[in-house]
Amino acid sequence: MKWVTCDYSKKDVMRAGEQLISESVTDQELSTAMDVLSSWRAAHAYPMHALLIFLRTQSSKIDANTIVVQRLKRTPSILDKLSRFPQMKLHRMQDISGCRAVVNNVNMVEKLSDSITNSRTRHKLHKKDDYIQNPKLSGYRGIHLVYKYKGGKKAYSDYFVEIQLRSKIQHAWATSVEIVDIFTRQALKASHGSKEWLDFFMYASAEFAKLEKRPIGNHLDGIDTKLHLKKLADSLSVVNRLNAFAVSTQYVATKQDNRTDYFLLELTDTAQAIMVTQYTSADLDKATKAYLEKEKAAKNDSTYDVVLVAAGSMHALKAAYPNYFADSKAFLNYLAKVLS
Repeated sequence: MKWVTCDYSKKDVMRAGEQLISESVTDQELSTAMDVLSSWRAAHAYPMHALLIFLRTQSSKIDANTIVVQRLKRTPSILDKLSRFPQMKLHRMQDISGCRAVVNNVNMVEKLSDSITNSRTRHKLHKKDDYIQNPKLSGYRGIHLVYKYKGGKKAYSDYFVEIQLRSKIQHAWATSVEIVDIFTRQALKASHGSKEWLDFFMYASAEFAKLEKRPIGNHLDGIDTKLHLKKLADSLSVVNRLNAFAVSTQYVATKQDNRTDYFLLELTDTAQAIMVTQYTSADLDKATKAYLEKEKAAKNDSTYDVVLVAAGSMHALKAAYPNYFADSKAFLNYLAKVLS
């Protein structure tokens, strides 16, 4: 198949990033900047694919049932990051493309991380963040490895690809944060929003870490996290609300088969319905063009969200992105376990 390359220089990409968050940008400049961003992001598909194969090979040695997927970062997430970190340049953003492996337990996460970083590969490890030993204040846990593509296709040399490694319990927590974000129109994932919800997920993460026998974080030393978690779960009606979100989501697919590589997910009517359009690898160019057009539409509609992801099957897609199907069953099961 023919992989997409970027039609613009890195200088053009840097300028586009600046224009996308500028308050004095014209409509024409903004439209052009969106085209540059789309081309730059689409060009990450090949290096992401190369790292995905590497990740699949390594993860199959650790856990035969690993869920491995890839995704190109959504425009709203890119713009939010550029706004929050003014020194960051678009062409240097390290998570435009990402691969994720979800394994059975935290021991496997740590084994997989060691296996990846100690393996022989042409790609260069740029950075490692261990959010299991050093959890984020929000409660986010997992291990992130950022690689630079160093394979045979020179057009993609030094493109960044982020690899995220999570256990099932860490994944259940992270996707439930996103489900609540979608339905309550908050940004808990970026640590913005209701203090009650932020605290609820921080305490839930601490209790989940105890299940995995890992550090809860120095910021929670001496705090009865279970007591606080129970109070917030009750006052926020967490169980009822998450169950209601799942019931209200109607799943609509244009066609279903297991020979698809890319899925364009559209959440409409504040996540009351999900539309899934499937594309083969040969149609990647068509998929990225559709993604750009729908993102331009999403810019003016707060009830609409869109993302382009890749997975081997509809089953793998649902397992890896339960947030887009409002599926918080796993999270609620872990919550019941720590509160029992």
